[in-house]
Amino acid sequence: MFEDGQLKSLGIASGLVGLNVALTWVFAFTPLSTINRLLFGTFFLLGVIVYGAMLTGGVWIAKKGVREDKTGLAVGGATLVQIAYGLFGAGALGALTVTLQATAIIITGIITTSIAVLSGILVFGTDHDFSSWGRYANYIFMGVLGVSLIGSFSPAVTILALALSLIGFIVYLVHQIYTTKTRPGKPLLNGIGLYTAYMGVFVEILQIVAELLLRRE
Repeated sequence: MFEDGQLKSLGIASGLVGLNVALTWVFAFTPLSTINRLLFGTFFLLGVIVYGAMLTGGVWIAKKGVREDKTGLAVGGATLVQIAYGLFGAGALGALTVTLQATAIIITGIITTSIAVLSGILVFGTDHDFSSWGRYANYIFMGVLGVSLIGSFSPAVTILALALSLIGFIVYLVHQIYTTKTRPGKPLLNGIGLYTAYMGVFVEILQIVAELLLRRE
């Protein structure tokens, strides 16, 4: 059912995701877990811009390194993405006890993987062309910037920015799965794309799960 290149992409993405989740948990035990509060608390849009720049820049650098066969560049870009997601996720986990942190990670992993599987079924189970979904995701992320600007002055609106970010990453995930399906000959590039999209969904859901667990405590 799956080609060798597609399986390699999945393996690369899974490895990067596992490493990033572990890094996120480590960051949660350090002062780095307060960076979210500092950025978003100072000016909500500032946090969105900083993380957006780190992710966009990291992915661009990593893929450029792969295309030009420059290992150092590829590793540097992937590391920047790992740090961005790690810091963002740690901000959600930092306020929880160790037990609740583990619970939040497990619940989030189950939900995110379920979304990824359903997205995979949608892509591989149909002949629909999802090539334009990458552009749709970009439009949604631009909307996040606009909503975040408003949310900087009206905190009640920030929940909409979170919802749009989650939707944007899910749309991006579908696009990356489609790219893996149609261009299986680029496993490393596809693996980085799948990892970036999956972790985007993961950290957004983690914010919600952590907040719900904190309220129940």
